[in-house]
Amino acid sequence: MVARTRCIISLYFVLVCPLPIWAQPSFTLNGSSIVISENCYRITSHNSPNDVGSIWCEYPIQLQNALEVRFALNLGCSKYAGEGVAFVMHTHKDGYDALGCNGAALGFGVDGTCENVISPSLAVEFDTKYSRGQPDIYVPHLAVIKNGDFTAPLVKATRIRSNGQDVRDCEYHDVRISWSPSKELLEVYFDDELRISYRGNINALFDNEKNIYIGFTASTGAQANMQMICVQSIEVNIDEDFEKRRSFEQGVGIYPNPIRERLTIDIDFTEEKYVQIQLFDAFGNIVYEIPTHAVRENQYYFNMPGLASGIYYVTVTNGVNRVSKKIVHISTIRA
Repeated sequence: MVARTRCIISLYFVLVCPLPIWAQPSFTLNGSSIVISENCYRITSHNSPNDVGSIWCEYPIQLQNALEVRFALNLGCSKYAGEGVAFVMHTHKDGYDALGCNGAALGFGVDGTCENVISPSLAVEFDTKYSRGQPDIYVPHLAVIKNGDFTAPLVKATRIRSNGQDVRDCEYHDVRISWSPSKELLEVYFDDELRISYRGNINALFDNEKNIYIGFTASTGAQANMQMICVQSIEVNIDEDFEKRRSFEQGVGIYPNPIRERLTIDIDFTEEKYVQIQLFDAFGNIVYEIPTHAVRENQYYFNMPGLASGIYYVTVTNGVNRVSKKIVHISTIRA
């Protein structure tokens, strides 16, 4: 039995977007997508070839929070059918109306002359058909795709099932996708088997944009194929380790850059922390050092005259979190 959709939202998320802690999100439907039952959607039809559809959760998320999405996925009944389904995060200008192309584009990516690419985006594709011109494999496969570019996947094509067994079997399969910002880790489970583990700064891909649209796209080619999604849960939680790291980074200012005479390290924490401050030259040698000590708010100065022009590095660390910055020193010659 497919569980009811739920959206578990942390207090931080509530403050940003005034939602109840428990909510049942609805989705905006585009293209060939239709509702077939509560929280279940048919994105492409068994009656029509060249379908393309998308569904987007009505609540945008923030990727500095931990995310877990659970859903049941049905990829159709024929081993000759395609093309596949994708879980997509995006900040495309069309927002809830974003809809890509059919065929091998899977509703979000680049395919031939298709111009409706959903980008910026990060997608986990569940691709059921080999496509020429893409680094595909001949069995149903997963990949992680940036900005709809299939030619340069962040995670190359890997079998949906480790044994290569076909998943176009008319059955619903359990999928779990999780994102940990503190670990910068994206994981994809298919029928409780870990199939993808990708490490990377997804926040940077979206330029640390706060509101990210999430949802699903799907498409078919010349042969019709019914592909369906039942969304079981979308869980958003505060990642405490990430918040601590971000708080530490926000409490450290290092300026100016480039510098001629004096470098300032500005500390402004919400509570007292033990920190060590070091200045390194380009070869990793310590030039100046302020030993570990307790501080909440203070300014420190490194006088640069007498040091050669070049690249230097400043680090401020509490042993767990670290701020490191490359600076350019232009020496001042006095008469």
